[in-house]
Amino acid sequence: MLLVAATLRLWRLEDNGFGTEYYAAGVRSALQSGWLFFYNAFDPAGFLSLDKPPLAFWIQAAFAKLLGFSGWSIHLPQALAGTASVALLYDLVRRPFGTVAATIAALALALTPIAVAIDRSNNTDSWLIFFLLLAAALALRGRGLSLVAAMALLGLAFNVKMLAALVCGPALLAGWWLAGTLGWRQRLGWMATAGVTLAVVSLSWSIAFDLTPKEHRPYAGSTQGNSMLELVVMHNGLDRFVRNQPPPASLAGIEVYDAVPTGPLRLATPALAAQFAWLLPISLAGLFLVRRRDRLQPSLVLWGIWLFTYGIVFSAAGGIFHLYYLSALAPPVAALAGIGAIRLWRRGSTWLAAGVVLCAAWQIYIAGASLAWTSPWLAAPALAIVAAAAALWRGKRPPALVGGPILLVLPMAWTLSAIFSPANLMLPSASLPRWLGLDDGRGPFLSRPYRMASDDPRLLAFLLDRRDTARFVVAAPNTQLLAPIIVRTGQPAMAFGGYFGEEPILTVESFAEAVKRGDVRYVLLPARVRPTGFVRWVRANGKPVDPGEWRSATADGWRAVVLYDVKPD
Repeated sequence: MLLVAATLRLWRLEDNGFGTEYYAAGVRSALQSGWLFFYNAFDPAGFLSLDKPPLAFWIQAAFAKLLGFSGWSIHLPQALAGTASVALLYDLVRRPFGTVAATIAALALALTPIAVAIDRSNNTDSWLIFFLLLAAALALRGRGLSLVAAMALLGLAFNVKMLAALVCGPALLAGWWLAGTLGWRQRLGWMATAGVTLAVVSLSWSIAFDLTPKEHRPYAGSTQGNSMLELVVMHNGLDRFVRNQPPPASLAGIEVYDAVPTGPLRLATPALAAQFAWLLPISLAGLFLVRRRDRLQPSLVLWGIWLFTYGIVFSAAGGIFHLYYLSALAPPVAALAGIGAIRLWRRGSTWLAAGVVLCAAWQIYIAGASLAWTSPWLAAPALAIVAAAAALWRGKRPPALVGGPILLVLPMAWTLSAIFSPANLMLPSASLPRWLGLDDGRGPFLSRPYRMASDDPRLLAFLLDRRDTARFVVAAPNTQLLAPIIVRTGQPAMAFGGYFGEEPILTVESFAEAVKRGDVRYVLLPARVRPTGFVRWVRANGKPVDPGEWRSATADGWRAVVLYDVKPD
């Protein structure tokens, strides 16, 4: 299982370039000084911080320091974390449910499409899952100190993805409670200690960031008030799970979020279910087909609560939503699939055949809606149904057992699409329709690889040659334009509007002063941009540079850019 997991995560990993170049720029900046490393700076000047906590990027920076900065070296730690998560899941399932259930669970996680897609990227969810599984292993020991250690690991997960980690808290607490034999007073005492530990580990870096005088640290990215605690509550909290966030003006009319309607059946939408839920009917069998004495089995309760808490949050999340968030559901679905397969086997041929039929019918629904109801790919689950029917006819389990591996054909095909057709590397997903050249319904921005117009060797050479004594090689309203420049040159660049160009980092007057001091000479603006005060100032005081001097090819639409020289005469 580890060999399968490692192969799927490492095979052609170098093809993914620098992945999310916004994060890659932060890693390249972190390599330049301990101050930039600690404050999780986006740029080498420490002008702006990344909009995520630092732990996953610290790990990537350590790998880049050891192996050299490259796309492969910053993707490698996530691939290893994903492979290690398969090993952790195997151990978690093996202890209470046996080797066979653990092997099936490990294989299910190794093959989960969105798990493979996220583990092949430099996004942080792979480390979130790794730390949550470590916390689960400790919580299920049931001892007081193990709960404290589990909450410390949950705090580390918080420093990977903030509030998204705390959704798993109830599952960890329930598993610990049922696994232990402590008295009430001891339980309450250890829970209080664990709560304090969670708070300290979770918030220590954010508070240290906010307590640093603002002039001595980067601006807190993706905030309006320059506060890391605001980032926790707003952009990485309410904006993700509650508030409806329209795309920025520069991307108006482009699908930048996976806008699937919220509601109790949201995760049954084929585009979402295809990422993680191919074996869901068998997983639900593992959760609900239990003997009376097993209903409060600690591990089973932990997986069930993990599945439903994240499921409810993702079903109701009305803010920013991306398919790769669903990777948090991969461990419980895989664990319960292993448990469910064993429970169906033990109940006899009828139950086993029924489980195969239900799972095959579910896969036909996902694949038929995603591809076409006449697609030859539907032959795989149809063959599984035939095998299950043979089991019912003969009253024996082996024919249905043949249908089980057939149920892995479609998830494997979706998984391979993440390797051979990764599309938008900033927002990882798996899509067999995309790999086959079909429309997967997500819009061109989410379904195609895009190269920013600023990722142009000729532009980089021009800026480096004409920089003079400027502190920043170039300025731009958003980080998307600057990330490729920082990744490839390691030079300071000023994102004066933050991630999407809508953060009040500077006033127009302070920007004009920076230009007057000689900190900035060149400004790169999108051709289609909202006319803010900055934009009007640049257009009024700068001169467009002849595209023939700096541009290799013409970019159109939202990717088109104009370079201005704002050096005072």
